[in-house]
Amino acid sequence: MSHTMLTVALPIALAWMMYCVGLTLSTADFKRVGQYPGRVLLGLSIQLLGLPLLAFAMIRLFALPEPVAIGLWLLALAPGGASSNAITHMSGGDSALSITMTAISSLIIPLSLPVMLALVVPDTQLIFPLKTAILQLTAVTLVPVLLGMATRHWATGEWFERFSPFANRSALGALFLTVMVTLAANTGVFHQLFSVASVAAVSLCVAGMLLGASAAKMFRGDKVLVKTMAIEVGVQNAGTAIFVAVVQLQRPELALTPLLYGVLMNLPAFVMIYFFQRRKLARAC
Repeated sequence: MSHTMLTVALPIALAWMMYCVGLTLSTADFKRVGQYPGRVLLGLSIQLLGLPLLAFAMIRLFALPEPVAIGLWLLALAPGGASSNAITHMSGGDSALSITMTAISSLIIPLSLPVMLALVVPDTQLIFPLKTAILQLTAVTLVPVLLGMATRHWATGEWFERFSPFANRSALGALFLTVMVTLAANTGVFHQLFSVASVAAVSLCVAGMLLGASAAKMFRGDKVLVKTMAIEVGVQNAGTAIFVAVVQLQRPELALTPLLYGVLMNLPAFVMIYFFQRRKLARAC
């Protein structure tokens, strides 16, 4: 059951969330992002360089045990994913910027991860499959977003006005489903929820969010940019880190920190979503 949920239900839920994100976007949103390349460059620099530096400092400062340290390092080297895009959307961030950063980072990570992994795991030869990364990005993110944008462009006004609120609510439900699927598929790590690995995972997530928000404020960005950078830097694709630990390195024990991160990262994310949705309802009333 857990395998079916992970391989079928989870990708479908992620794809549906990205379709719902696409319903709120148009080509003009991506053109606007292209007009401000500095924002993309800032976000990628913080995500691809700043977050690994932060993780490296945590590993050295707290003298983390080797499995926890390597797992944390894999997380810091991972790209963003569909979850960060959906969370950005439901938190009132810049969805187009978030998707752009995820797309670019997903193409860079297969090249940068093998090189930077050696800083913590010496004498490791790793070949990350670029083709797999592109296929995952296309299937779970790009295609659903394009379908959502096409629906918005071609749908009739009255039908779309009725469908759009439903899609917005269902996207939040799909996010809850992804969390439930993750929990159901990883019940074996529940006894580790109060371990050093959990503390490291939550610390990286929160510190990454603060790093992204601080960088955006220094860039004199508005609240939308601050929120987007916080989520895109703080919410990493735990699945990539788990894949490298289990499949590439063949060391399942290194997957513990990413597994816990995949569950616990939702706590600060849901806080941001809650406060934004509450303000949104207050303005509507």
